[in-house]
Amino acid sequence: MRFVGWLALVAGFVLSVTGPVLANALDTVSIAVEDRSEAAQQQALKEGLDQVLVRLAGKKAVLDMPVAPAAAEQLDRWVTRYDYQGDDLVARYDVQGLMEFMAGQGAPVWGLPRPRLLVWLVDQGAGKGEMVNADHPLYAPVQEEAARRGLNLTFPQWDATDRRALTVADVRGRFDSQLLEASRRYPHEMIVSAVLYRGGDASVSWRVLQDQKTLEQGREQSGDASQAVTALVDAVADSLADRFAVTGAVTEQRTLLVVNQVASLADWKALRDYLSGLSGMRRVSLVQVSGDSVTYGLDFAASDEQLRSLLGLSGQLRACPEANVPGPQWRYCWRG
Repeated sequence: MRFVGWLALVAGFVLSVTGPVLANALDTVSIAVEDRSEAAQQQALKEGLDQVLVRLAGKKAVLDMPVAPAAAEQLDRWVTRYDYQGDDLVARYDVQGLMEFMAGQGAPVWGLPRPRLLVWLVDQGAGKGEMVNADHPLYAPVQEEAARRGLNLTFPQWDATDRRALTVADVRGRFDSQLLEASRRYPHEMIVSAVLYRGGDASVSWRVLQDQKTLEQGREQSGDASQAVTALVDAVADSLADRFAVTGAVTEQRTLLVVNQVASLADWKALRDYLSGLSGMRRVSLVQVSGDSVTYGLDFAASDEQLRSLLGLSGQLRACPEANVPGPQWRYCWRG
């Protein structure tokens, strides 16, 4: 049994094995400045703080919540380092401290881990369409907005291997079997499939897929192509934040997680480290060990649906085929 309040949520923000790399991306902001005066410096540091708050909440609406001015009043507390690079001020912020502060203020927090997103974006243009990769003009604005929102995007190379497996028509036609097969060569947890249409206004239709399931979808419309793909990134970030951002609540539930096929001490340690590192996880308690099955009691600060979503980001943890069994336990299998 448990009582999960704000402190329960705070206690769960532990970085996973892959966490430090993404944490570095979340904590650093580059802001253009007109000069190096004290006033310009403070304004840039405040803009950087706002950007980090949006990353950590997952939505720009956090800037309209009381947590934003409350954090700004303690600006020096959050800035751990800053320097100038040309006309930009590059600042680093205390992400761990900010997440704890946001949780204490009742704001949603989208911590770690975060899904790696593989982006298949077709620029339809006036012809047959072309796939956006690192050489495409739209690649830079997409990645810039992704950095602002804290998304981890990978684009395909779109080389001969990709072209043999997939066509732009497959993306437009939503032929997911070809899309999933072409995606196998790239590390990812989720796929973004999108098509940009140019005309009087530019629009982009998009879907987020996990395995063979469409999790989210939508259509964004803007004045030009660059604005449309920026809107795409914002829409994807907002939709994932709805799924993964955690806001603590009072509850007396505890989830019992049974994990099969935990065959070694290394598997056991990797599993516990992963569970302990989930955003919003208060406590992981060992309940029972039986053969290669381990049962943990999970004190989690949000809904079962959010916990299921976070567990689904692991490449080694999957719901067992017989997962729908009676009783309070969740049954997963470990693929060490």
